[in-house]
Amino acid sequence: MKNLIIILACMFSYVANLNASTHQFSGKHLTTDQFGNYYEVSDTEIKKYELSGKLNCSYSNNVLGVIASIDVSNPYKVLVYFRDFTKVLILDNTLSPTTETIDLTEIDLDETTLVCRSYNEGMWYYNPVNFELIRKNRALITTNNSGNLANSLGKNIQPIFLVEYNNKIYLNDSLQGILVFDNYGTYLKTIPVKGITRFQVKDKYLLYVNKDGLIETYNFFTLDFVVFKAESYNEVEEVRIENQQVFVVNKNNELIIDKIQ
Repeated sequence: MKNLIIILACMFSYVANLNASTHQFSGKHLTTDQFGNYYEVSDTEIKKYELSGKLNCSYSNNVLGVIASIDVSNPYKVLVYFRDFTKVLILDNTLSPTTETIDLTEIDLDETTLVCRSYNEGMWYYNPVNFELIRKNRALITTNNSGNLANSLGKNIQPIFLVEYNNKIYLNDSLQGILVFDNYGTYLKTIPVKGITRFQVKDKYLLYVNKDGLIETYNFFTLDFVVFKAESYNEVEEVRIENQQVFVVNKNNELIIDKIQ
């Protein structure tokens, strides 16, 4: 993949990019998969769109409460977490429910607030009572855990976002920063990015909208922060990148998709 910094720099070097398309965005959150599909996530509904803006399929559920999070890192097994009822549902690539429904109260994970996919079809869960990351494998057997992070770090953490990428786990606390762990749950470091709610890990970068509403990247190797001003996008809310396509949601509820040649 072309260097992320180069892609973003190219995208913002034009006042109007002829490759860009604009679509109305009605969701609360945006996510994307490795095939370039994008997803509108609302309180009780998920809509999957093709790159052209054509609706591919959708899923809705008014019984299990608000959708707390989804993870499409495996587009054929989309993880949906309903925190109100502590249930995890797995949807297929047409967003149809599979037989894989997990009631967390049955596996001693009643207090879970965050869930994400892990390697080999496992999952990571965060327990805010014990300040602990817990990994279970496909058979729902505990394989790894972080121990009590409040004790080991000497901090009262309150994470709001969790994701695994390339055998690293990223736990986001908007006040403390982004805590990074290895795939055993061992704490490695804290990235000093604060005041954000969501981000994307891509190659050697973090990609996110900073607290000033600007697109920013953090390089894991050089530790450099780079800010990109995208004034033509009317105040950015969310940003993601897939397959040299940049997806930007602005405060006008527009989704702008730029293709980098």
